[in-house]
Amino acid sequence: MSEVRSRVESDGETVAAVVRAVLDVPWSRARQLCYDGRVWVDDEHARDPAVRVRRGAMLMIRPQAQREVAVEREFDPARIVFVDREVVVVDKPAGLQSVPFGPDDHDSVVQRLTVALRRIEHRRVPPPRVVHRLDKDTTGLLVFARSKPAERELAQQFRVHSVHRRYLGLAHGDVREQTISSLLVADRGDGLRGSWRRSGHAPTSGRESITHVSVEARHELDASAFECGRKGWLTWVRCRLETGRTHQIRIHLSEAGHPLVGEPVYSRGFADPGLRWPKGVTPRVMLHAAELGFTHPDSGDEILLVSPEPPDIQAWRARLAAPTPP
Repeated sequence: MSEVRSRVESDGETVAAVVRAVLDVPWSRARQLCYDGRVWVDDEHARDPAVRVRRGAMLMIRPQAQREVAVEREFDPARIVFVDREVVVVDKPAGLQSVPFGPDDHDSVVQRLTVALRRIEHRRVPPPRVVHRLDKDTTGLLVFARSKPAERELAQQFRVHSVHRRYLGLAHGDVREQTISSLLVADRGDGLRGSWRRSGHAPTSGRESITHVSVEARHELDASAFECGRKGWLTWVRCRLETGRTHQIRIHLSEAGHPLVGEPVYSRGFADPGLRWPKGVTPRVMLHAAELGFTHPDSGDEILLVSPEPPDIQAWRARLAAPTPP
């Protein structure tokens, strides 16, 4: 089942509800299909599972990857920034999932990396072991284990939050330095993952989540930068994760009123000013895993790696550094 099309039969249902009914899958799977960009409404991506759709709209779902991506692909060797017999670290590009979504997915970081390692080492090697992930649109440093002992040791470092992770992001508004702490739950009350803000006892599934936000630079943009025709601010932020929950930075900044530029899911309630993107830059969530530090599971050495800024972030840098047009 590579593609499913269906007309929406009633007004006001959420995208997730329609997907769930059409595919007969759990709510969690329906929402995840939206997050992963596998759902379209009238040929427009429907990444927010809680958006309500009109009767008669055409829903298209691709629950599995298209067959044409089955060709074996590998990373440019330059994207493998650290490798030995226990650990491998890659510099992930945007638009690529960390792991396969389903059995018919044939293009992910894991699969590309496996092909690259086999060709570099001239032998068959098992797929690298996953110890953490990055969102599909997030760029930057991603570490994998290459043995079971290394997997256990790295997983423990992530579990006790001793891994150093610092992200670079471009956020809407005039962001201030802060530490954001909340209990993240799978459904904050509107169908989205987010912080528990309701009365009563918090669910036991909630997980403490802490993000330390520092400010690198703020830019006030002229009205010509926004479709709304008003001036506005963008802020370069550095986010250090004390914990590492799913979509943690995206959620915390959005709930603070400063969603990342390009945020498609957690910006509900945000008055989108219609930011104009630099020429030639494909919109995505502007988040980059810039720094990664961990203790090597075999040698005990402290490893600290830094990823250079990808071209789209460089394009934003250039635009924001340029004088505001009259």
